[in-house]
Amino acid sequence: MAWSSFALALLGMFIGIINLEQLLSVKGYYAVTALFLTMSSFVLQKTVRDNNDDAPLHPAEKNVEEL
Repeated sequence: MAWSSFALALLGMFIGIINLEQLLSVKGYYAVTALFLTMSSFVLQKTVRDNNDDAPLHPAEKNVEEL
């Protein structure tokens, strides 16, 4: 469900960019910006997930420092 809604939103965004009545350079700018935003959202999600996976390790490190 999440992947299909993501694909549908991405497809809709690019259809909107293609139908935009602007210069090709403006359309290209919007397309590159949309791809960069999509890529950075995946990287952010992975970083948050990895930090959450490492969270149980941090209390043990703090206990060693307190001793």
